[in-house]
Amino acid sequence: MTDSLEQPQAAPEGAHSKPRARTRFKRVLVTGLVILVPVTLTVYILKQIFDFMDGIFTPVIDKAIGVYLPGFHIPGLGLVLTLMVVLLLGWLSTNVVGRRLIHGAEALICRIPVAKSIYSATKGVLEAVSFDQSEAFQRVVLIEYPKDNIFALAFVTKSARWPNLHAKTSDILLVFVPTTPNPTSGFLLLVPRSEAIPMPISVEQGIRMVISGGILLPDMTGPKTLQSSPPL
Repeated sequence: MTDSLEQPQAAPEGAHSKPRARTRFKRVLVTGLVILVPVTLTVYILKQIFDFMDGIFTPVIDKAIGVYLPGFHIPGLGLVLTLMVVLLLGWLSTNVVGRRLIHGAEALICRIPVAKSIYSATKGVLEAVSFDQSEAFQRVVLIEYPKDNIFALAFVTKSARWPNLHAKTSDILLVFVPTTPNPTSGFLLLVPRSEAIPMPISVEQGIRMVISGGILLPDMTGPKTLQSSPPL
């Protein structure tokens, strides 16, 4: 009788430690990739821009200098010329004539099917993470959209009080609901202030969350999450 009611044997000590160690290793690996990939991609893109501009300007400059100084080469010339081109484009965007030239070039690029998709996506991401774009949004909220019990991340742009229009528009928030992965496109919604849930994250964190499709989530599991939510 005693043999049939044997106590279950305890699991080996290492049985639980192995899954925990595997999970910890996976978390560390993913965290390292999240840090490394953006840095590597940034360096790669900057290098490609430098090599492209250096390949255009350096042979011309070397050939011009070679008339007087054969074999002479100016190191770092591509970097200097790249910086000058960036500053020139920035300066052109601040005046009427320059803006027309840039818009004309953009319209020409957008007529090419493949180039249009690449250019629009790249420009949208850069504009989304720029300082001016972040300043246009005041804070991050959650709203029930497109239907009840389904939430969407939204950015508050302004508030308004239109009591003469409708009872529900006496105190509303104008919010922008972005699309993924291009947060420069989306929907403008007018939401009653009482129905907007404040998010305890910055606008930059919200934009990164949208661009990554929810992969880069800010930490909102702490006990002070609700207390730290910015007032609407």
